Amino acid sequence: MTRGNISSAFLDELRAKNDIVDIASKYITLRKRGNSFWACCPFHNEKTPSFSIRQDGQFFKCFGCGESGDVITLIMKLENVDFLTAVEMLCKNAGIEMPTMAENDEMQRRKKQRDKAYQILKATTEFYHKNLLNAPNSQQAHYLQSRKINSAMIEKFQIGASLNYDDLPKYLLGLGFDTQDMINAGVVGKNERGNLYDFYGTRLIFPIFNGFGDVVAYSGRSVSEAPDHTKYKNTPQTIVFNKSEILFAYNFVRDLKKSHMLDTIIIVEGHIDVIACHQAGLTNTIGCMGTALTIQHAKKIKQLVDNVILCLDADNAGRMATYKAIDILKEEGLNVKVVRLDVNKAKDPDEYLKKYGKDNFMDMLSHAQDCVDFVLADSAKKYDLNSNADKNKYIQEALNYISKFSSPAEQEIYLNCVQQLVKIPIDVLRKSMVKKETKKEEPKPDKKIGEIVNNKYIIDSKIMLLAAVLYKKITNFDEISGIFSTDDELSELYRFLRQKVEEKTDFNISTLFDNFEINDKSMIDRVINYNFPDDAVFETMIADTIKRVKLYVLQEEKEKYRDLLINSKTDDERLNYLVKIKELTDKINKEKQ
Repeated sequence: MTRGNISSAFLDELRAKNDIVDIASKYITLRKRGNSFWACCPFHNEKTPSFSIRQDGQFFKCFGCGESGDVITLIMKLENVDFLTAVEMLCKNAGIEMPTMAENDEMQRRKKQRDKAYQILKATTEFYHKNLLNAPNSQQAHYLQSRKINSAMIEKFQIGASLNYDDLPKYLLGLGFDTQDMINAGVVGKNERGNLYDFYGTRLIFPIFNGFGDVVAYSGRSVSEAPDHTKYKNTPQTIVFNKSEILFAYNFVRDLKKSHMLDTIIIVEGHIDVIACHQAGLTNTIGCMGTALTIQHAKKIKQLVDNVILCLDADNAGRMATYKAIDILKEEGLNVKVVRLDVNKAKDPDEYLKKYGKDNFMDMLSHAQDCVDFVLADSAKKYDLNSNADKNKYIQEALNYISKFSSPAEQEIYLNCVQQLVKIPIDVLRKSMVKKETKKEEPKPDKKIGEIVNNKYIIDSKIMLLAAVLYKKITNFDEISGIFSTDDELSELYRFLRQKVEEKTDFNISTLFDNFEINDKSMIDRVINYNFPDDAVFETMIADTIKRVKLYVLQEEKEKYRDLLINSKTDDERLNYLVKIKELTDKINKEKQ
C-alpha cells in the first residue's frame, strides 16, 4: 500500500522516528492521564481538554471536534500544509532522506521547486547580511543606527542590505542557480529588456522565517528619499511563502514554547517594532507586518498560547486594525487584551520604548485593557450619548458586540460597563440583549452506514471485536469471521487486520491512516477509540459476544433458506432447503446450550 505515492514501509519508519508525543509537545502543552496524553485541542476553541494522544498507537483524537490522525496528519493540520510537505518536515526533523523513486512527476517537480527556492533564499539571505556587515557607512547601516538597533538584533534577525540592483543576480548565477528558479523564489525580477535585477534593490532587508527557522520571504524597506520608492516592498506569493500564514518572529516565540517559557504573545505591526521589543527583552513579540491578521494567523497563535496582547500603531489605521484583529483572535478562542498608545506620546511601540524605556512599556502591558472593555469604551466615542438617537445606536452596537463573544457570566460584567455609560437600568439592557443565533449544521449521514447490517447490536459487536483485534487482545479470526461477510468499512478493516496477522506483519493504529479514510463519522474511528472495560469484564463480554454473533449469523443464514423455500419451484429444491434449515436449526440449538 502507498499513501501519496510513498510506501507504507517508509511511512512506518518515518513515524517510528517522529514520536507523535514529542512532535505534538512542540506545539501544545500535554499532560499525561492514564495511558493517554491530553491537551486543549489546537483545532477548535475549548477550555476543557478533549484532545487525546495515544503514544502506544501513535495517533491523536479530539473528542470535541472529531479531528484524528497520525503524526503526519497532525503536522498537516498544525502547519496547514499538504501531505508531501508534512512528510518533508518530518524527514528533516528525523534526519532522514525524503524518498523520490515512488513519487509521481508532479510531486517531484514541486519538491524540486521548493528545495531550490529554499537554497536560493538561504544564499540570498547570507549575501544581503554580508553586504550590511561589510558596508558600515551605507544608507541601510545608518538607518539601523538611527533606529538604535544593535548588532545582536542584526545577527538574530539576519538583517541585510541590497546595495544595488545588479550584484544579487550575478552572485546567484555564479552559484549556478537557474534564472527562472530565482524569479520563482521572489528574489529577482526581469525588466522589459530581459535583464535581471534585484527585486529589493537598494533596500534594507528583513528576512521572513517560517516556524522551522527557514527563510521564506523578505520585506525590503526603503532608505531612499525618492518619492517613487515605496516604503516597503514584500515578497509576492511563492511556493514556500503565503503571507496569510506567516507572522514575523513566529519562529522565535515557537522556540520559547518548546522551552516552556511562553504564556502570552504580544502582537505589534512593523518589523522595527518587533525588533525593538526583542531588544528590550520582550522576546514573546511577533508582528503582522502591516497586514491584517487572518484566521490562519490566529490559528497559529492559538497553537502556542491562549493569551494575546495587541499593541498596534496609535494612528486611526492602527485603531481599525485592532478592531479587526480582536474579532479574528476572539473567534479562535484567544483571551485578548489591548494596549492603545497615546498618539501624542508615541506613534508605535518602538518610539515608546525609546522615549519612556522598557519599565514604562512593561507597566503599560501589565495594565492592558480587556478587548471587549476597549471596544465598548472606544466605540462610545463615536456617539453623542446625550442624544437619544445616538444613545440607542450605541446600545444596539454594544449589546450586539457583547452577545457575539461573551459567556453569560461575562455579559453581566460588560452590561455593567455599558450601563455606566448610558445610565439605563441594567434590567432593561438585559431584556434588550441581542442573542446571537448559532445554527448548527446537521451532520451529513455517512453513506457507508447504509451498507452495514441494519442492526445496532451487530454494529456494536463488530466495533468491539475489531478493537480487540486492533489492540491485540484476540487473534483467533475463525470464531468471528461470519459477521464480517458484508460489504462495509468494518468488514474491510477486518480483512485488512486478518491479512496483517496472517502475514505476521506488525501494525499499530497509525498504520490505518495509510489505508482508510478516517473521520469522526466513520465506524473505524469508533474502533480506534473503543473504551475497554476491566480485563475480567471484557473477557466475559468477548465470550458472550462471539456466542451471540455465531447465533446471529446462523439465524441470518436460516432466514435466507426460508425465503428460498417460499420461492422454490420444484420438490427437489424444497427438499434441499428443508435439509439446510434443519441443519442450521440443530446448530442454533447447540450454540444456545
